[in-house]
Amino acid sequence: MAMEPTGANQAGLYARFGKPILDRVLGLILAILTLPVVAVLLVMSWIAFGWPPLARVSRTGRGRRRFNLYRVNTRKDYQTDLRGRHLRLSSLLRSTSLDELPQLWNVVLGHMSLVGPRPIDPVTALQFEKDAARRHSARPGVTGPWQLEARGDGRSLTDHIALDLAYVENISFLTDLGLLLRTVPALFRHREEV
Repeated sequence: MAMEPTGANQAGLYARFGKPILDRVLGLILAILTLPVVAVLLVMSWIAFGWPPLARVSRTGRGRRRFNLYRVNTRKDYQTDLRGRHLRLSSLLRSTSLDELPQLWNVVLGHMSLVGPRPIDPVTALQFEKDAARRHSARPGVTGPWQLEARGDGRSLTDHIALDLAYVENISFLTDLGLLLRTVPALFRHREEV
């Protein structure tokens, strides 16, 4: 008699098979749908901040492999006019996460997931070596618990990593769906920049 899969096995099947397929399909649809918006943002970034309008930032992904994370360039450190228009543009893009829309192409390429631990830079990843294997067992996400629950709230990096670890240990379709649904209204709330 065949045994019914346990919740853990079902979550494991989702993490191994369902999640990557869902990421690629939904990621491609979203990347195509947002392409006109990204094109406008890239032109605005080019006018405001110069070349290149698309920033590539080194991040540590699944299995501790490095990849280039794509985002709209929002450099605030130079080329601002006297009235600060460019600074306001940068602040708006970052606080609404519109600068992160190109990360959907990271999802399509398989570097990232729609939902997962926050992608961190290689130097920061080294600070959390003992948790790295667990944390990097999942692809980093465009959204996730850290991005939704702790962005700009003053918590320590250790607390942020704990949120990511709790997510990685409890990956499920319902968790991902809940985080995706919470992401949409979060885009329209002003947040502190990180």
